This record gives sequence, C-alpha cells and structure tokens, in this order.
Amino acid sequence: MNEEMQYSQYDRIVQLLEWSRYKEAVQEAEKYIQLYPADADGYALLGKIYLEMDDYNKSLYWSEEALKNDPHHSLGWEVRVSTFYTKEDYKAAMEMIKEALVLFPEESFYYFLQGNIYNKAGDFEKAKDSFEHALHFQPDNALYLANYSYVQSLLGNKQLAAETEREALNLNPENELVFMYLAWSADERGDYEKAQQYLESAVRIDPQNAQIREEYLNVLQKQYKLYRFFLWPARTLSNMKPWVAILTWFIAWILFKPLVILFIFLYIGAHWATKIIVNVKVFGRVFGR
Repeated sequence: MNEEMQYSQYDRIVQLLEWSRYKEAVQEAEKYIQLYPADADGYALLGKIYLEMDDYNKSLYWSEEALKNDPHHSLGWEVRVSTFYTKEDYKAAMEMIKEALVLFPEESFYYFLQGNIYNKAGDFEKAKDSFEHALHFQPDNALYLANYSYVQSLLGNKQLAAETEREALNLNPENELVFMYLAWSADERGDYEKAQQYLESAVRIDPQNAQIREEYLNVLQKQYKLYRFFLWPARTLSNMKPWVAILTWFIAWILFKPLVILFIFLYIGAHWATKIIVNVKVFGRVFGR
C-alpha cells in the first residue's frame, strides 16, 4: 500500500509538470522528498521542474542531489545535461554528455544534444556523426531525422537531406521543432516555398513561440528574389571554413572596396524594404507585432 501511495504521489507531480502547473508541482515534489528522502526520483523530478521554469541554479542543485543519492540515476543525468545545454554552457554540457555516455552508451538523447552543439559550432561533420549515432538507437524519431536533414543540407548533400526530410514527414510529426528544422533544411537547399510551409505548420502548433514567429517572417522575406540575390554572398561565406571566409572577405575589401560598400547599402535597402512589405502583409502595419 505504501508503495502504491508513493507511486501515486510521484505520478501526480509528473501530471502537474505536464500541465505546466509549476508552483503546485514544486510543492508536491518538496513533500515527496520529505516523505522519501532516500529516493533519488524526487530530487531529479524537482530539478526537472525547475529546468522547465528556467531556474537553472536550482535545477543543477537538485539534479546534483539526485546523483548524490544515486550516481546512475538516468533522470538526474538527463536534467543535469539538459540544464547546461539550455543555459548555453556548451563546454560544460559536452563534458557532462561524455560522462553520461559512459553510463548510458545507448541513450540516443545525448548523441542528439551533442550533434546540436557541434552544429552550433559549425562542425557539421561531427554533428552528422552524432545524429547518425542517435538515429542508430532511435531510427523513428522525427526530431532526430529533421536535424539530420538540416545538417546534410549544410554539408551540401541535398538529395540525402530531402530523403531524410520525407522520412521525418512520414512519421506524421506534430512537433513545432521538427517543422522548424525541416524548414531550415529546405531553406538551406533554396526551397523557400517548402520552408514557408513547414514554418506555417510550426506556427500553427506553437503560435506563442517567438523564435518560430521570427523565422516565419524571415522566410517570407526570402520569397522576394531581390532579397535572395543580396543574401547569396552571405550564404556562400557561411558555408566556407571560418578562415577561408575571413580571407575572402579581406581580399574583396582590398580589391573591390567601393563595390563592397555599394553592395552593403543595397543589401540594407533590400532587407528593410522586404521587411516592411512582410510586416504590412502579416500585421497590417509597418513595424511592430
């Protein structure tokens, strides 16, 4: 009976978390810890609640308490790694991921986060390898497939990116992040119509997400060929290795300085002109949301 009551209390906290009733979830988790101080589940779950609340210090504290009680606690490790990742401390996140993978070598989630970190650092080959590891253990995960499609687009493997995109869509995802990464993949391949469709789906699923709304407005600007023309040099430079991009920019500045300055002014003009058009179409006014 006591075990049943314990499970029931734990499930209630999980339900409150799913309902985003964080204050109540915290109170129930604190009660759970008082009743079962030797159970690492309560500490880890409280850490997860604080992570959802973006209170990273408390999230790290309670995940550490969970691991003190049970060094192999899977949720404790997940919360700890996710907290460093979410607060964009990628160096610490990578260190934690390496430790976590020693304990959980078949946990696809850690390879997925690792791939995202490599992607953000511009190391697309390592990102690809990490996503492939994640997909090896969880091949039917639409979010992993969407990220893999995006990195393949970044690497210039357009056909493989498109094939992976179709695999993700065949899973009938209803996740705004899946559609956002598929939009980035399509955008990188120059398929702006598809990118727009995917971002429309993302906005439909999560209309309050500021990043997705901003990405949607950006892709609407890219429907104008004039704006895309001025984006081409920046896209080309971004696909180069950093030292090559810097050297190319330096040489262009030395040899064609007047033309570079003129191009910059024309780009700024095209950017703001298309931005104003998009804002008027979407919001009915020039600026603001």
